[in-house]
Amino acid sequence: MKLTHLRMALAVLLISSVAVAAAPVFWHLRGHHAVIPAQSPPLQPDVPARPPLDLGQTLAFAPFGSAAVPEAEAPAPQPALQMTLLGVIVRDDPARSLALIDVQGQEANYRPGDELGEDATLISVASDRVTVNVSGTPRILTFEGAERPEEDRMPTGAERLAALMTSGQGGTISERVDAAAKAEPVTTQDYIDLWRDRIRANPAQVLETIGLVPTPNGYRIAEEHDTGVNRAGLQAGDVVTSVNGQSIGDVEKDRALYDAVAASGVARIEVQRNGRTIVMSFPLE
Repeated sequence: MKLTHLRMALAVLLISSVAVAAAPVFWHLRGHHAVIPAQSPPLQPDVPARPPLDLGQTLAFAPFGSAAVPEAEAPAPQPALQMTLLGVIVRDDPARSLALIDVQGQEANYRPGDELGEDATLISVASDRVTVNVSGTPRILTFEGAERPEEDRMPTGAERLAALMTSGQGGTISERVDAAAKAEPVTTQDYIDLWRDRIRANPAQVLETIGLVPTPNGYRIAEEHDTGVNRAGLQAGDVVTSVNGQSIGDVEKDRALYDAVAASGVARIEVQRNGRTIVMSFPLE
């Protein structure tokens, strides 16, 4: 249940509880205040009471046999909740941090305290992991532990941003671009290679496609940008200042960072938003 639905359900429950507790008061205010006399118990004739018949000893011999007591069926175990960590946004206030988690095939953003499913609550969000309380037991989700078929996975906004720091080897740029255009990307590495070739062929076009504007302090998210940027938790006006601890903003220099970021398997970006620093981490594998 999403947080908004949960809050609505709690509100309805509270209103219902108040209505039930206040019902006698409203009933009285509407004029019904007479006291109904209690009914007198009916008179019983004076008949001597007979002692109760004790059949315990007779039934103990089981003259008619005894019925087999059916064994209680053990309750079916609840299926394990399938959760995959896709990304995190770490803020100065831990309560405002976000985690992008796939729960049973449904992706959504969660804050600490939100319910992910039945008996599953997000406890905390860190730069490389989150902690979930599942039926009273803490469970840690990391990017390395994500189990999601690559063929079903679309590239995140961070993967597209990582393509801005690109380099490559083998063949000419035009040959690599032509080969990438003919091949349909399937895995994460396919998408990384595809965007590597595009940035090498025409960096300005890639910036425009994604919606990034180079600035002295990094890359600013333009008003019109790719939907993958929003999916990564970024918004117009944000300035991406560093990736994996390295300052960015110069397209030519940033290409040298690509191999290091790709090899690390995680893109950790710092974002300036309204004077505050936000840290986001996304798996690249």
